[in-house]
Amino acid sequence: MLDAPPVIYWSAITLEAGASPEDLADVHGSLCDSWSTADLAPLGFHERLREPWFVRPPGELGTTAPPPELEIVRVSTPSEVVEFEAVSVRGFGDEDAGIDAGALHPATILADARMTMLTGRVNGRPVAAATGYRTDEAVGIYGVATIASARRRGYASALTRALLEPTLPAVLSPSPEGEGMYRRLGFGRVGELCQWERR
Repeated sequence: MLDAPPVIYWSAITLEAGASPEDLADVHGSLCDSWSTADLAPLGFHERLREPWFVRPPGELGTTAPPPELEIVRVSTPSEVVEFEAVSVRGFGDEDAGIDAGALHPATILADARMTMLTGRVNGRPVAAATGYRTDEAVGIYGVATIASARRRGYASALTRALLEPTLPAVLSPSPEGEGMYRRLGFGRVGELCQWERR
């Protein structure tokens, strides 16, 4: 039996507003109800959080270059996964935050060709991170974070732009602080998602 994935990885996503609880009865871990319509409490789930849901339609972004000092690294080795994980935790927490390697992002994630993990470095120091998950239907943008001392310099925007595919829509759930940046990139709010969890 496989270990349960970390809560940040969804085990399932509802793709239609009419998904019934019975359709989701076998799901364990975290589940994203994109429509916030399913009541999964009777199945033993508990609601973890609700977030705004933004979509960007397909289309070109223009030619804005990333900040010249920013090196965008596509994570491709186990040591780069550890670096990515560490800067992510520092970006979402404080700059002294730490985590055991592999607690959120095991190196085996590199085997999934649909997953793209980017680390932003300045002078060789990791300062930002972002993840994209590409399907045939859309690109999901997740975990965009910049450490506090490196914010407001365009790093998160540059990493997000690097994950977008001009021929596919993109979806994400922004923090209140990030909403303005995503709107400037062409995202708009279309609703609210609900995250449920069952272990």
